[in-house]
Amino acid sequence: MNDFSYKYTIISKNSGKTFFREIMDLSKIGVLLKDGFFEYIAIEAQMKRLGECKLENEDYICIVKLTRGKIVA
Repeated sequence: MNDFSYKYTIISKNSGKTFFREIMDLSKIGVLLKDGFFEYIAIEAQMKRLGECKLENEDYICIVKLTRGKIVA
């Protein structure tokens, strides 16, 4: 079974400004985590149901990348 984690890049859709680049812990986004969009992403990530993707809502773009770990037997 492959062990993996996620890296997140969060961009403002309105300004194009990158708020966070390749962070591995969503708790670092502070109050944004209370936004339903990021709550959804956090839950899906916790359950390991995200693949590499680009998720968007009306305010934010979240680019999700996988980081591969060791193969666990």
